Amino acid sequence: MRSLGRDLYLGVGLIGCLMAAVWGAIEVTSRTVENLLVEDARAEGRSWAQYLAGNIPDLPEIAAGAAPSAATMEFFARAQNVGDVFLYKIFDSEGRLRLASDRLEEAGNPAQEIAKHNPTAAAAVLRGEPVIEAKAGEPPLRPRFYAEAYVPVVRAGAVAAIVEVYVDQAAKRAGFRADLASAAFALASIVAAAFAIPALGLYFRTRQKHEADERADFLAHYDPLTGLLNRTSFMAGLEEALASAQPFAIHLLDVNRFKEANDALGHAGGDELLNAIADRLHGLAGPGDMVARLDGDEFALATFAADEAKVETLGQKLAASLSEPYFLSDQRIDITVCAGTAIAPKDGSDAPALMKSADIALRHAKAEGARSHHLFRAEMDSELKARRDLEALLRRALFQDGFELQFQPFHRVDDGLAGFEALLRLPLKDGGYVRPDVFVPVAEQMGLIDAIGSWVLRRGCEVAARWPQHLVVAVNLSPIQFEDGRLCERVREALALSGLPPHRLELEITEGLLLGDSDHVLAQLAEVKALGVRIAMDDFGTGYSSLSYLWKFPFDKLKIDQSFVRALGVDDHVSSIVEAIVALGRSLHLTVTAEGVETEAQRDRLRALGCHLLQGYLFGRPTPTQELPALILRDFQAGLERAPGPSEARQAAQTG
Repeated sequence: MRSLGRDLYLGVGLIGCLMAAVWGAIEVTSRTVENLLVEDARAEGRSWAQYLAGNIPDLPEIAAGAAPSAATMEFFARAQNVGDVFLYKIFDSEGRLRLASDRLEEAGNPAQEIAKHNPTAAAAVLRGEPVIEAKAGEPPLRPRFYAEAYVPVVRAGAVAAIVEVYVDQAAKRAGFRADLASAAFALASIVAAAFAIPALGLYFRTRQKHEADERADFLAHYDPLTGLLNRTSFMAGLEEALASAQPFAIHLLDVNRFKEANDALGHAGGDELLNAIADRLHGLAGPGDMVARLDGDEFALATFAADEAKVETLGQKLAASLSEPYFLSDQRIDITVCAGTAIAPKDGSDAPALMKSADIALRHAKAEGARSHHLFRAEMDSELKARRDLEALLRRALFQDGFELQFQPFHRVDDGLAGFEALLRLPLKDGGYVRPDVFVPVAEQMGLIDAIGSWVLRRGCEVAARWPQHLVVAVNLSPIQFEDGRLCERVREALALSGLPPHRLELEITEGLLLGDSDHVLAQLAEVKALGVRIAMDDFGTGYSSLSYLWKFPFDKLKIDQSFVRALGVDDHVSSIVEAIVALGRSLHLTVTAEGVETEAQRDRLRALGCHLLQGYLFGRPTPTQELPALILRDFQAGLERAPGPSEARQAAQTG
């Protein structure tokens, strides 16, 4: 009995010793794991701070107080959704806050200093030393466990900026503690406990390294938002393909006006749209093709094909398919995509040269309009330079008063000068001019035509206000001038500034303007007509539905297109058409003008057919503003010569 008691006592003591050993081992292991977690949190914070610092090209400018670029703002907005970063800040070289991710709208406005909430970090960081801490927090303001890292950004040997990053480590800590709890049950003996500590340490270190390696490898090769290849990996893939001498093509793709869509959808919606575009692009790629998101809304596809016709067909398909509507969260999103294609190796012997060729082709496609695609051609480089020169010339002309107006006269069939049509000219340094059919489409694509049209309107009224009261000025309108609904406001302003009476201003529109939202256009024309301004339909007879608009809106004038005038005397049917147009105009009490009159035979025929006004080189070419007074005086003198003398007047009165 005593032996049993002794054995029981020894057993209980042994169990107690074993339990004490187990709990001691767990305690030691717990402290070890906690130290490892702290080290991992510090490494994580440093890694993310360096990653952000390395991907913000205008970081020194932001630290100096400048507002971030659009690309940087986009990167900021997305960076907070990658990994476990929940907050980041940028300070200047003196520790003043310049930007915080929870107050992006305040970007560029200095606020508090590092020293006010972390003087220890401020002192070290301003010396150029990183400070990385693992901290405990209280939800919801801070996670229960997180890393806070201050990393100085050194440029030219001095601190140019400071990046602070907050990284949520709470989930990882909870996961490790769960693993530790499971491991504790496995410590069945002192021997097991003795081996558990180094084993667990090795396990945790191996797991940390594996996760860190995976994360670093992913960020090095892939776009964190879409999962597609990033620019670095795509360029490396191109170099490998060129080295293998395997023919292939690259397609660069750009989303037109993505910023507007992103502003309307919000950053989350914009990210969802980019992912949808990436998914659709990936679905169009073939086996072995490389698909990448290069930057912002620019994507790329490298496909291993040699046939130029097939490559071009694919480029057209990419532009068309990616421009089809997207349906996100029960909302239809309409965007358009342009594509530029280069083929290796003929369009580039290395990856940068090949990308430049594709980019030139893409720029040509974007200049052409939505859903366009272009293959690279060698002459495109010089064409692109000419396009850039023209764009620069247009900007200078608009903002430095470099445009000119010339005025082409139009005459009454029997009674001399009736007015002038204002024609826009873009001068060159050599004394020549850029043709309107060349520069006007470019100005429209640049978004400048509304401002240019307003200038023409103001300048035309200003010049016409100095003419005799019976002369009118005609100004052509672009469809773009109707888009914002403020045409009447601009016309009223031009009349007020110049003092020109409204009845001496004519605004000319073409039928093409009415083919879209005709109600929107006609409503604005009605506002303008209510001011007393006259409205003319230009190039009448060249469209398909000109007649249908004559009863919708009370036009004042019809201008017969010059193609009919050129055909007079050549095609017998043309005289009948012109006669019908004149009869139609007269029945609707409209003034009828014939354009493009160059010969006396055309003048005589148009007079016989009943036209009211004639315009063309027979009566005068477009004339610079400074030459108008002499022209008007000559017409005045000719009018005096046409008037009957006193005896002729008496004879006419007696005859009457």
